[in-house]
Amino acid sequence: MDKSKLLSKTVEHIDITSFDSTTLLDAMSHMAFQSRNLSRAAEIYSRMIEDDCSIIVCLAGSLISAGLKQVIIDLIENRMCDAIVSTGANIVDQDFFEALGFRHY
Repeated sequence: MDKSKLLSKTVEHIDITSFDSTTLLDAMSHMAFQSRNLSRAAEIYSRMIEDDCSIIVCLAGSLISAGLKQVIIDLIENRMCDAIVSTGANIVDQDFFEALGFRHY
């Protein structure tokens, strides 16, 4: 595959405010592997909010380049977490370069 074809589609960041994921996450509790884990994480997060716990989000891996930048922004802007701990890759290698106008493919 040539370079121009590989660079023809940019990664688009998901907007989690554009739909209600509750039904999907509930259904995932009956599925296997990471689907079940994601549903369980959502349930734990909900209980943490109810119990007024401090919520620390730990970021590792290719999250910005995978299309999750807006999710992180929404977490911060809507005060859905109290602190974020992140690897340098998410901050420098990914988010900073997008802020300079570069994109991920």
